[in-house]
Amino acid sequence: MDSKTKAKIITDFLMRNAEEEKYDDFFDYNDLGLPLAVAFNANICILNNEGETILKETYNLLCDELGADSEKEFNDLDELLQCIE
Repeated sequence: MDSKTKAKIITDFLMRNAEEEKYDDFFDYNDLGLPLAVAFNANICILNNEGETILKETYNLLCDELGADSEKEFNDLDELLQCIE
């Protein structure tokens, strides 16, 4: 899956769940990856190799948090969420 799709999924998850206390640990731990995903998704920045690594790690941790397979291709957050329900 490309970085742009990962960033969109992360951003959408953040926007939908920012107030959910059950994800506080995930949000706290990913204090660098989340804003990076939002900025990249909004075309504010480009990713170098380290940025790519941080984005991938954040995406993998999101999948772990939700119980989804990070190796599976998803087009958007809704598709990912349907896979785990």
